[in-house]
Parts: sequence; structure tokens; C-alpha cells
Amino acid sequence: MELHVTKSGEKTLYIPSMDETYHSRNGAISESKHVFIQHGINRTKGDIHILEIGFGTGLNALLASQEAKVQNRKIAYHTLEPFPVPNELLIELNYGQLLKDEKLYKKIHDSKWESNELITNNFTIHKTKQKIMDINLHESQYDAIFFDAFAPKKQPELWAKETFAKLFKSLKNNGILATYSAAGQLKRDLRSIGFQLEHPPGANGKREMTVGKKTPTL
Repeated sequence: MELHVTKSGEKTLYIPSMDETYHSRNGAISESKHVFIQHGINRTKGDIHILEIGFGTGLNALLASQEAKVQNRKIAYHTLEPFPVPNELLIELNYGQLLKDEKLYKKIHDSKWESNELITNNFTIHKTKQKIMDINLHESQYDAIFFDAFAPKKQPELWAKETFAKLFKSLKNNGILATYSAAGQLKRDLRSIGFQLEHPPGANGKREMTVGKKTPTL
């Protein structure tokens, strides 16, 4: 992994072997806020349970914990990451500084894996070192899913239809799945599984993203 600087000045991580960055090259924080806060958390109500696919740098978790405080809501945050970012790279990232919450960012990363950890009065996190394909999920468990895996062309196995069928079952009625991708095969798979789709504009000038909703069946 290498550190790269986005056009907006935040640092992100780059994997040369995949030619892939962890965030948009046009801006990490703006992308996460748009996709996972505006079209994720803000589409839900009350206290919620979130599943994140791809903990990565922990930026989404930091933003979610800040939002829980701002909105005075309780968020239980379950995040999957089979390949955690090395600590020597994490300390080089500047999200905590830019979001004026360095202690909170550090506390999220210092929290134990495989354990429910209280981060603030409004936010708990459970970090799991497993792939979505290998973990057992309960039905109707989550209010929102942040699907933040690497792009479909880079990790096609994570974007398989079977993965999204599993996630669909784990959502509560009216639960939502948000992802930055708007790939054609993704749309077709989500519709065939039962998601109702919306395609709001994507982050940082991207034409669109995807929001899938699990609506109750009669």
C-alpha cells in the first residue's frame, strides 16, 4: 500500500497491484459523506444497526460516529475487514485532523476486534476480520448496509449476486443498502433479488450511485 493525496487534500491509500485507491481520487471525505451519510444514515430514522462491508481506513465509521452525536441517535456499527490496514499507515492518514476529531478516530482504531466496543454514548462498533462470503448473518438484523468494497472489476467475487441475496435477507423491512457503484450488472442483480432501486447523483461529479431498499412484501 502507498499513501496518495486526493485532489481535495485528504490522504487515501493506493494498492499498486490492483491499481485501486480506497477512496475517490477527487476527495475521500466528500465521497463518504455523500454516499454513506446522506444516502445511508440520513435515509433511516431512530436508533439503527449498520453493517459495513469494507472497514478500510475507518473513515465511514468516524463519520457515522460523528453523525450519531449530531443527530442524537444511537448507532450500532458492525464492520467487516479481512485485511486490516497496517497501523503505520493508519497514523499517516489525516481524517481525524481534518474532521477535528483525532481522539475519536484513534479510539475507533484502537478498539478491539471481534468485540462490541463502546466508543461514545451514541456509538458502538464491532470490527470483524472476515469476508462477507464467510460470515453468518441473522435475518432482519440491519437497518442500513454500507457496501464499500473495491470496484466490481477489481474484486468481482465480492459483488456476486449471492452476496447481495445474503445481504437482502439480513436487512429489516425498509432497510437500505448504499454503494458508490452504479454498474449495470449490479443493478440487474439487485432488482432480481427484490431491492427497489434509486440512482441519485454520485459523489464528486460521478453521474450516479445506487441505493437499494427492502420494501415489505404483502
